[in-house]
Amino acid sequence: MASITGSSDITNKLFEDLNKAAPSPKKELGKDEFLKLLTYQMKSQNPLKPQEGQEFASQLAQFSSLEQLTNISKLLENQLEGNAVLAASVTNANAPALIGKNVEAQTDYLAFDGTNPVSMGYELPRAANEGVLKIKTQAGAVVRTIPLSGAGLKDGKHNLTFDGKNDRGQFLAKDNYRIEVSATAGSSPVEAKTYVKGIVTGLRFKQEGTMLVVNGGEMPLADIVEIIP
Repeated sequence: MASITGSSDITNKLFEDLNKAAPSPKKELGKDEFLKLLTYQMKSQNPLKPQEGQEFASQLAQFSSLEQLTNISKLLENQLEGNAVLAASVTNANAPALIGKNVEAQTDYLAFDGTNPVSMGYELPRAANEGVLKIKTQAGAVVRTIPLSGAGLKDGKHNLTFDGKNDRGQFLAKDNYRIEVSATAGSSPVEAKTYVKGIVTGLRFKQEGTMLVVNGGEMPLADIVEIIP
């Protein structure tokens, strides 16, 4: 009569047999492997000491639960990706309706066509004691400085019109610029949001997303926060 080995010997022999039978290692435990492990464990278990196999059976059950959870996670990821694609398709289908609309975008990007003034603004979450709005080139050079004072330092949104001129009163070249607002309340900085307004004159579908043509420059559709009547 063959002797009955302990749980550790059974486990070692089991994995040795599996390694010999498998042509190449697998990254995860499938259902067939799980059933084979469970069946082998039950056949090899000492009937006089059934508790010896409980820990091993519990580990097998954990493997199976982990596989199920992994499959559920992958399914949810696929669903989220599908929903994102669907949402993007719906958005792109409706985007042409924005052409000719006056929109407001939360951005520091300012496109100047070399001629027409640009409506812009900023929002302070709380009142400030002092502040300044700067127009910069893409390289970071300051071309226009607008001091903020009085009502312009109160909390809330503030609208301005950029006339396209630099600090010397000369018109800037057609280009893309940046808006930067620096404000403080005492010694504490006040973080400001900046806005740009303009009429949508076209659409461009790019790899990074749908772009609206506003003031002669490209503006991501995702930056639009309001359609102005």
